[in-house]
Amino acid sequence: MILNLVNKRTAGRWAVGLALASLATLGQAEDKQPVVVGWVNWADAEITTKLAKLALEDQLQQPVKLVMADIGIQFQALAAGKVDMIPMAWLTYSHKPFWDKYKDRLEDLGVLYEGRLGLAVPASIPEREVKSIEDLNKPQVRARFAGKILTSEVDNGQYKTATRAIADYQLDGYKLVASSETGMLNQFDRELKRGQWALLNAWSPHWMFSTWPLRYLDDPKQVYGKAEQIHAVARQGFSKDFPQVASFFAHYSIPLKDLEGMMKQARETSADQVVAAYYAAHKPTFTAMFQPAASAP
Repeated sequence: MILNLVNKRTAGRWAVGLALASLATLGQAEDKQPVVVGWVNWADAEITTKLAKLALEDQLQQPVKLVMADIGIQFQALAAGKVDMIPMAWLTYSHKPFWDKYKDRLEDLGVLYEGRLGLAVPASIPEREVKSIEDLNKPQVRARFAGKILTSEVDNGQYKTATRAIADYQLDGYKLVASSETGMLNQFDRELKRGQWALLNAWSPHWMFSTWPLRYLDDPKQVYGKAEQIHAVARQGFSKDFPQVASFFAHYSIPLKDLEGMMKQARETSADQVVAAYYAAHKPTFTAMFQPAASAP
Protein backbone atom coordinates (compact mmCIF):
# COMPACT_ATOMS: atom_id res chain seq x y z
CA MET A 1 0.00 0.00 0.00
CA ILE A 2 2.87 2.35 0.86
CA LEU A 3 4.57 1.37 -2.41
CA ASN A 4 1.38 2.14 -4.34
CA LEU A 5 1.14 5.50 -2.62
CA VAL A 6 4.76 6.31 -3.51
CA ASN A 7 4.16 5.27 -7.12
CA LYS A 8 1.08 7.46 -7.32
CA ARG A 9 2.99 10.43 -5.88
CA THR A 10 5.89 9.85 -8.29
CA ALA A 11 3.55 9.51 -11.23
CA GLY A 12 1.80 12.68 -10.14
CA ARG A 13 5.08 14.60 -10.00
CA TRP A 14 5.98 13.33 -13.49
CA ALA A 15 2.56 14.36 -14.82
CA VAL A 16 2.95 17.83 -13.31
CA GLY A 17 6.46 18.10 -14.77
CA LEU A 18 5.29 17.06 -18.22
CA ALA A 19 2.38 19.48 -18.06
CA LEU A 20 4.66 22.36 -17.09
CA ALA A 21 7.10 21.45 -19.87
CA SER A 22 4.24 21.33 -22.37
CA LEU A 23 2.95 24.70 -21.21
CA ALA A 24 6.43 26.19 -21.53
CA THR A 25 6.79 24.83 -25.07
CA LEU A 26 3.35 26.10 -25.96
CA GLY A 27 4.21 29.51 -24.56
CA GLN A 28 7.39 29.64 -26.64
CA ALA A 29 5.45 28.69 -29.79
CA GLU A 30 2.81 31.32 -29.07
CA ASP A 31 5.49 33.95 -28.38
CA LYS A 32 7.31 33.28 -31.65
CA GLN A 33 6.70 36.16 -34.04
CA PRO A 34 4.91 35.00 -37.20
CA VAL A 35 6.37 35.76 -40.61
CA VAL A 36 3.80 37.69 -42.65
CA VAL A 37 4.01 36.47 -46.25
CA GLY A 38 2.15 38.33 -48.96
CA TRP A 39 0.88 36.52 -52.03
CA VAL A 40 -1.15 37.24 -55.14
CA ASN A 41 -4.00 35.05 -56.33
CA TRP A 42 -2.02 33.50 -59.19
CA ALA A 43 -1.80 29.75 -59.64
CA ASP A 44 2.01 29.60 -59.44
CA ALA A 45 2.15 32.05 -56.53
CA GLU A 46 -0.35 30.01 -54.50
CA ILE A 47 1.66 26.80 -54.90
CA THR A 48 5.00 28.50 -54.22
CA THR A 49 3.73 30.36 -51.15
CA LYS A 50 1.83 27.51 -49.52
CA LEU A 51 4.70 25.08 -50.10
CA ALA A 52 7.11 27.49 -48.40
CA LYS A 53 4.66 27.95 -45.49
CA LEU A 54 4.43 24.21 -44.96
CA ALA A 55 8.22 23.79 -45.03
CA LEU A 56 8.84 26.66 -42.58
CA GLU A 57 6.24 25.48 -40.12
CA ASP A 58 7.49 21.89 -40.25
CA GLN A 59 11.25 22.45 -40.33
CA LEU A 60 11.58 25.56 -38.13
CA GLN A 61 8.27 25.54 -36.23
CA GLN A 62 8.02 29.06 -37.61
CA PRO A 63 4.45 30.46 -37.63
CA VAL A 64 3.50 31.92 -41.02
CA LYS A 65 0.61 34.28 -41.74
CA LEU A 66 -0.50 34.59 -45.37
CA VAL A 67 -1.95 37.86 -46.67
CA MET A 68 -3.41 38.04 -50.18
CA ALA A 69 -3.55 41.27 -52.24
CA ASP A 70 -2.67 42.61 -55.69
CA ILE A 71 1.03 42.88 -56.49
CA GLY A 72 1.16 46.69 -56.32
CA ILE A 73 -0.37 46.64 -52.85
CA GLN A 74 2.09 43.93 -51.78
CA PHE A 75 5.08 46.10 -52.74
CA GLN A 76 3.59 49.06 -50.89
CA ALA A 77 3.02 46.88 -47.82
CA LEU A 78 6.62 45.60 -48.00
CA ALA A 79 8.01 49.11 -48.16
CA ALA A 80 5.84 50.12 -45.19
CA GLY A 81 6.91 47.06 -43.18
CA LYS A 82 3.37 45.67 -42.97
CA VAL A 83 4.33 42.51 -44.89
CA ASP A 84 7.61 40.69 -44.27
CA MET A 85 8.19 39.15 -47.70
CA ILE A 86 6.63 38.01 -50.97
CA PRO A 87 7.82 35.03 -53.06
CA MET A 88 6.50 36.07 -56.48
CA ALA A 89 8.29 39.22 -57.67
CA TRP A 90 8.99 39.18 -61.41
CA LEU A 91 11.90 41.59 -61.17
CA THR A 92 13.47 41.25 -64.62
CA TYR A 93 10.73 43.17 -66.43
CA SER A 94 7.16 42.97 -65.13
CA HIS A 95 7.61 44.17 -61.55
CA LYS A 96 10.84 46.10 -62.08
CA PRO A 97 9.00 49.46 -61.81
CA PHE A 98 7.84 48.47 -58.31
CA TRP A 99 11.36 47.38 -57.38
CA ASP A 100 12.87 50.60 -58.70
CA LYS A 101 10.36 52.64 -56.72
CA TYR A 102 10.80 50.86 -53.36
CA LYS A 103 14.20 49.13 -53.57
CA ASP A 104 15.79 51.32 -50.87
CA ARG A 105 13.36 49.77 -48.39
CA LEU A 106 13.54 46.19 -49.68
CA GLU A 107 15.81 43.13 -49.73
CA ASP A 108 16.26 40.69 -52.62
CA LEU A 109 16.42 37.17 -51.14
CA GLY A 110 17.17 35.42 -54.44
CA VAL A 111 15.70 33.74 -57.53
CA LEU A 112 13.09 31.00 -57.08
CA TYR A 113 12.47 30.03 -60.72
CA GLU A 114 12.26 31.45 -64.23
CA GLY A 115 9.26 32.36 -66.33
CA ARG A 116 8.14 34.18 -69.42
CA LEU A 117 5.56 36.78 -70.42
CA GLY A 118 4.05 37.55 -73.78
CA LEU A 119 1.00 37.60 -76.00
CA ALA A 120 -0.18 34.06 -76.72
CA VAL A 121 -2.69 32.53 -79.11
CA PRO A 122 -4.12 29.05 -79.61
CA ALA A 123 -1.71 26.89 -81.61
CA SER A 124 -4.58 26.14 -84.00
CA ILE A 125 -4.28 29.65 -85.47
CA PRO A 126 -1.99 29.33 -88.51
CA GLU A 127 1.41 31.00 -88.15
CA ARG A 128 1.13 32.24 -91.71
CA GLU A 129 -1.66 34.51 -90.46
CA VAL A 130 -0.38 35.39 -86.99
CA LYS A 131 3.24 34.72 -86.03
CA SER A 132 4.38 38.02 -84.56
CA ILE A 133 2.82 40.81 -82.51
CA GLU A 134 3.29 42.94 -85.62
CA ASP A 135 0.79 40.69 -87.44
CA LEU A 136 -1.95 41.86 -85.09
CA ASN A 137 -2.17 45.03 -87.19
CA LYS A 138 -3.50 43.13 -90.19
CA PRO A 139 -7.13 44.25 -90.59
CA GLN A 140 -8.43 40.70 -90.99
CA VAL A 141 -6.51 39.56 -87.91
CA ARG A 142 -7.77 42.47 -85.81
CA ALA A 143 -11.31 41.57 -86.85
CA ARG A 144 -10.88 37.90 -85.87
CA PHE A 145 -9.65 38.90 -82.40
CA ALA A 146 -12.42 41.55 -82.14
CA GLY A 147 -9.69 43.99 -81.06
CA LYS A 148 -9.50 42.37 -77.60
CA ILE A 149 -6.50 41.33 -75.52
CA LEU A 150 -7.56 39.33 -72.48
CA THR A 151 -5.47 40.16 -69.42
CA SER A 152 -5.49 39.81 -65.64
CA GLU A 153 -5.65 42.56 -63.00
CA VAL A 154 -5.63 46.21 -64.03
CA ASP A 155 -2.34 48.05 -63.43
CA ASN A 156 -0.23 45.07 -62.45
CA GLY A 157 3.18 44.82 -64.14
CA GLN A 158 1.96 42.58 -66.92
CA TYR A 159 -0.96 44.87 -67.68
CA LYS A 160 1.45 47.80 -67.98
CA THR A 161 3.71 45.78 -70.30
CA ALA A 162 0.75 45.03 -72.55
CA THR A 163 -0.06 48.75 -72.58
CA ARG A 164 3.49 49.42 -73.80
CA ALA A 165 3.12 46.72 -76.45
CA ILE A 166 -0.04 48.38 -77.78
CA ALA A 167 1.83 51.70 -78.00
CA ASP A 168 5.15 50.38 -79.39
CA TYR A 169 3.51 48.18 -82.03
CA GLN A 170 0.84 50.81 -82.72
CA LEU A 171 -1.94 48.29 -82.23
CA ASP A 172 -4.70 50.73 -83.08
CA GLY A 173 -8.15 49.34 -82.44
CA TYR A 174 -7.08 47.00 -79.64
CA LYS A 175 -8.13 47.28 -76.01
CA LEU A 176 -7.16 45.39 -72.89
CA VAL A 177 -10.04 43.47 -71.31
CA ALA A 178 -8.95 43.12 -67.69
CA SER A 179 -10.23 40.66 -65.11
CA SER A 180 -8.88 38.33 -62.47
CA GLU A 181 -6.72 35.42 -63.59
CA THR A 182 -9.72 33.12 -63.27
CA GLY A 183 -12.01 35.52 -65.11
CA MET A 184 -9.51 36.00 -67.91
CA LEU A 185 -9.10 32.26 -68.50
CA ASN A 186 -12.82 31.54 -68.22
CA GLN A 187 -13.44 34.14 -70.93
CA PHE A 188 -10.66 32.62 -73.03
CA ASP A 189 -12.22 29.16 -72.67
CA ARG A 190 -15.67 30.46 -73.64
CA GLU A 191 -14.34 32.10 -76.79
CA LEU A 192 -12.49 28.96 -77.83
CA LYS A 193 -15.63 26.84 -77.37
CA ARG A 194 -17.52 29.29 -79.60
CA GLY A 195 -14.90 28.81 -82.31
CA GLN A 196 -13.61 32.37 -81.91
CA TRP A 197 -10.02 33.54 -81.97
CA ALA A 198 -8.69 34.68 -78.61
CA LEU A 199 -5.58 36.63 -77.61
CA LEU A 200 -4.06 36.26 -74.14
CA ASN A 201 -1.68 38.42 -72.15
CA ALA A 202 -0.06 35.19 -70.94
CA TRP A 203 2.71 34.06 -68.63
CA SER A 204 4.45 30.83 -67.77
CA PRO A 205 4.83 28.71 -65.76
CA HIS A 206 1.07 28.28 -65.76
CA TRP A 207 -1.40 25.47 -66.15
CA MET A 208 -2.93 27.25 -69.15
CA PHE A 209 -0.10 25.86 -71.29
CA SER A 210 -0.84 22.29 -70.23
CA THR A 211 -4.61 22.78 -70.65
CA TRP A 212 -4.67 24.36 -74.11
CA PRO A 213 -2.13 24.16 -76.96
CA LEU A 214 -0.76 27.72 -76.92
CA ARG A 215 2.16 29.53 -78.48
CA TYR A 216 3.73 32.91 -77.79
CA LEU A 217 3.79 35.48 -80.58
CA ASP A 218 7.23 36.68 -81.64
CA ASP A 219 8.17 39.97 -80.00
CA PRO A 220 10.82 41.58 -82.26
CA LYS A 221 10.81 44.82 -80.24
CA GLN A 222 11.28 42.78 -77.04
CA VAL A 223 8.64 44.76 -75.20
CA TYR A 224 8.06 41.72 -72.99
CA GLY A 225 11.77 40.99 -72.76
CA LYS A 226 13.16 37.48 -72.69
CA ALA A 227 13.17 35.09 -69.74
CA GLU A 228 11.89 36.48 -66.44
CA GLN A 229 13.36 35.68 -63.05
CA ILE A 230 10.91 35.32 -60.18
CA HIS A 231 12.43 36.48 -56.88
CA ALA A 232 11.64 36.35 -53.19
CA VAL A 233 11.64 39.95 -51.96
CA ALA A 234 11.51 41.11 -48.33
CA ARG A 235 11.21 44.29 -46.32
CA GLN A 236 14.39 45.96 -45.16
CA GLY A 237 15.77 44.29 -42.04
CA PHE A 238 14.05 40.96 -42.70
CA SER A 239 17.28 38.93 -42.93
CA LYS A 240 18.36 40.25 -39.55
CA ASP A 241 15.00 39.58 -37.90
CA PHE A 242 14.45 36.13 -39.48
CA PRO A 243 17.89 34.82 -40.55
CA GLN A 244 16.84 31.17 -40.90
CA VAL A 245 13.78 32.06 -42.94
CA ALA A 246 15.84 34.36 -45.20
CA SER A 247 18.40 31.60 -45.68
CA PHE A 248 15.66 29.16 -46.66
CA PHE A 249 14.31 31.48 -49.34
CA ALA A 250 17.85 32.03 -50.63
CA HIS A 251 17.98 28.28 -51.33
CA TYR A 252 14.31 27.62 -52.12
CA SER A 253 13.58 26.46 -55.66
CA ILE A 254 11.01 24.31 -57.45
CA PRO A 255 11.65 22.57 -60.81
CA LEU A 256 9.38 24.16 -63.41
CA LYS A 257 7.99 20.81 -64.52
CA ASP A 258 7.01 20.03 -60.93
CA LEU A 259 5.49 23.47 -60.43
CA GLU A 260 3.31 23.28 -63.54
CA GLY A 261 2.31 19.73 -62.61
CA MET A 262 1.15 20.86 -59.17
CA MET A 263 -0.70 23.80 -60.68
CA LYS A 264 -2.65 21.49 -62.97
CA GLN A 265 -3.39 18.96 -60.21
CA ALA A 266 -4.60 21.74 -57.93
CA ARG A 267 -7.42 22.51 -60.34
CA GLU A 268 -8.78 18.99 -59.84
CA THR A 269 -8.33 18.88 -56.05
CA SER A 270 -6.91 21.87 -54.17
CA ALA A 271 -3.60 23.66 -53.78
CA ASP A 272 -3.46 22.60 -50.12
CA GLN A 273 -3.79 18.89 -50.96
CA VAL A 274 -1.28 19.03 -53.78
CA VAL A 275 1.27 20.96 -51.73
CA ALA A 276 0.95 18.56 -48.78
CA ALA A 277 1.50 15.53 -51.02
CA TYR A 278 4.47 17.11 -52.80
CA TYR A 279 6.12 18.17 -49.57
CA ALA A 280 5.72 14.68 -48.04
CA ALA A 281 7.25 13.08 -51.15
CA HIS A 282 10.20 15.53 -51.30
CA LYS A 283 10.84 16.23 -47.63
CA PRO A 284 14.60 15.41 -47.77
CA THR A 285 14.99 17.96 -50.57
CA PHE A 286 13.36 20.64 -48.42
CA THR A 287 15.37 19.64 -45.37
CA ALA A 288 18.55 20.29 -47.39
CA MET A 289 17.34 23.82 -48.12
CA PHE A 290 17.59 24.56 -44.40
CA GLN A 291 21.08 23.14 -43.93
CA PRO A 292 22.99 26.40 -44.65
CA ALA A 293 20.98 28.10 -41.90
CA ALA A 294 21.49 25.20 -39.52
CA SER A 295 25.27 25.19 -40.03
CA ALA A 296 25.65 28.96 -39.81
CA PRO A 297 27.65 30.19 -36.77
